[in-house]
Amino acid sequence: MTGFLFCCAADNDLYRSFVDDHRPIRYDDPAEAIAAAEAGTAVLVLADNDPDRRTPFPPELITAATAKGLSVLIEFPEALPGLDAEPVTAVLERVVVADPRLGPELGLLAAHACRYLPTRQPGTLLWLAHVAGFDTAVFGLPESAQSLLYRLPDSSILVATSQLSRFARARFEPHRGWIALWQGILKILQPGAAEVTLTGTAEVTTRYDLDEPLPPDAGAAAVSAYQRWLRRSRMLLTQDQEHAVRELMITGEAAGIDRLPAGDGDGSWGVTEGYESSIQADGRQRVRMALRADCVAETAMAFALDAGDEPDAGHQLARNLIDYLRGPSGLCGGDRADPDHPAYGLIGWGTGTAPWEIANYGDDNARVILAWLLTGSALGTKDWDEQLLTAITANFRTSGRTGFRGDRVDMPQLTENGWRHYFDGSVINLSSHFEGYLWACYQWAYQATGYRPFLERTRAGLITMMEAFPGGWRRNDVTELARILLPLAWQLRIDPTDQVRGWLTAVVEALLSQQDRSGGIPEIEAGGIHLFKVAETNEEYGTTEEPIIFATGDPASDQLYSTGFALLGLHEAAAVLDDHRLRAGADRLADYLVRIQIRSERPELDGGWFRSFDFDRWAYWGSSGDAGWGAWCLELGWAPAWCATALSLRDRNTTLWDELIKVRPDPTVADSVIATLIPDA
Repeated sequence: MTGFLFCCAADNDLYRSFVDDHRPIRYDDPAEAIAAAEAGTAVLVLADNDPDRRTPFPPELITAATAKGLSVLIEFPEALPGLDAEPVTAVLERVVVADPRLGPELGLLAAHACRYLPTRQPGTLLWLAHVAGFDTAVFGLPESAQSLLYRLPDSSILVATSQLSRFARARFEPHRGWIALWQGILKILQPGAAEVTLTGTAEVTTRYDLDEPLPPDAGAAAVSAYQRWLRRSRMLLTQDQEHAVRELMITGEAAGIDRLPAGDGDGSWGVTEGYESSIQADGRQRVRMALRADCVAETAMAFALDAGDEPDAGHQLARNLIDYLRGPSGLCGGDRADPDHPAYGLIGWGTGTAPWEIANYGDDNARVILAWLLTGSALGTKDWDEQLLTAITANFRTSGRTGFRGDRVDMPQLTENGWRHYFDGSVINLSSHFEGYLWACYQWAYQATGYRPFLERTRAGLITMMEAFPGGWRRNDVTELARILLPLAWQLRIDPTDQVRGWLTAVVEALLSQQDRSGGIPEIEAGGIHLFKVAETNEEYGTTEEPIIFATGDPASDQLYSTGFALLGLHEAAAVLDDHRLRAGADRLADYLVRIQIRSERPELDGGWFRSFDFDRWAYWGSSGDAGWGAWCLELGWAPAWCATALSLRDRNTTLWDELIKVRPDPTVADSVIATLIPDA
């Protein structure tokens, strides 16, 4: 059997993927490799580990290789006809399969931030193109597509215009897909040879495989891994870092920061948002610079539930984060701290620039409040009771008599209209994503204070929502189903009627009907208004907020917007419904989330959850066209934090409701807060 010769560095990813006993002979100089090769041999001249360094391959070597009857692959060449342009960095472009020997027609792979040589050549086997789709370029190739792998005319020489062999260290996805692609390329170079076995482990893997047995403490271990990730992710800011982030946001330079400066915070100066989805040539992901209230509170919640070796340290981090939220962040300050202002008690979305600072999202406020309540419960403190009741009542008085608040009530409009404009209004907003967790806040506030309007308006909102179920919501997707479970489960505790039980049962059944055998719950493309819009052309891909799928049936779950909330909701529902199918579904989803938690030697990744996971491939994969939160982003708040919280509650055999009812505000304080914010209460 004819074989392969390599000209590359000894630690080249492709070279190291060969089984040790069958690793080809390697040379450092391409002329030596061509000279040593026998007729029929395939010679792979691969790029240096420096992503910017092109590969020397003098034209006379093409003549020599052709004369000897060699098959050759030249990667990222220094000089070849038609490759005169300077290298370009891929942004949204993806690898598109053109040759059936390399995969399904128009199949997709990711070569994150690869440096490539722009050219369009005949005989192209792989394209690099800006295309829409989940795992297939559904709208075909655009005119802007560039050749990524092509054959020189009338020869056995393949040219790769980028460093495809760096697929492991650059974290090209999915890893197994790249292994299969390289097996196909090697087969093209040596058509008569048996399939080459390639091995090697990706730098980032799941915690467990699909069918791997889980240890009894897998859930608790996942929570500990998440808390460890929070500590090691470098997202906890020092004072200097926090000030630097603010300055970067003000100057508009916050995007594209490779890493934070040295230093590890203790929570006293908050956290940044997480890591961007884009993966750089060395496998790093850029820090997502934003100072968000929800990320601060939800991170505090995760630390408050710390039951590891040093729980006191976790509890102090949690307290520091809440104190930052209340004070230095400014998110609860300014007009929001003025009892005479209609924004009094509300919590800002984020800080640093005007668009962040003026926004009062109801859902963001709700998740801050619930996380803050749980933190207070876990720490056994009453220090924050009055401020929490104020925050809940502030949101309540900017909600209408229908029980809905709308997506957001921003500072300029609130200043102009006053709070009563909203309190007396009749807005209808059929989105549990934006409304559901505020209803849960009002349900808690009702049982804590006895103030009946909290309950009455919540009931009115739930009635309207469930009368429109299943086809009349703004969106009928997994996120919406997941987010309605919590208020429905809590409503059943307060109002244990057949009607509420029927509502909750119907939503549980709708959600679990989607569940895959893996335990994952795939996203559904539901159309409608916001949150997401599926790209309708290649050009639209990556220009707005998009789902991680292209169409219903794409086998991906969303860990940023859906699954953590689904697990929490199913857990709370299981506590009030005697339904074995519900409990089994919650168990499967919990096991799934434990399995797909990130395992990596990279401390900034290990223990987190990427947004998208493909449970058919069993790989971190998805349509990564979302303009802000692509398939590989890591967020400190949102569903990942609630996933860790739900796993912790399950391990402790308790519920969020049971933990929050431990927070008992002083009745006199509660009455005073409500009377101050709603004078005719």
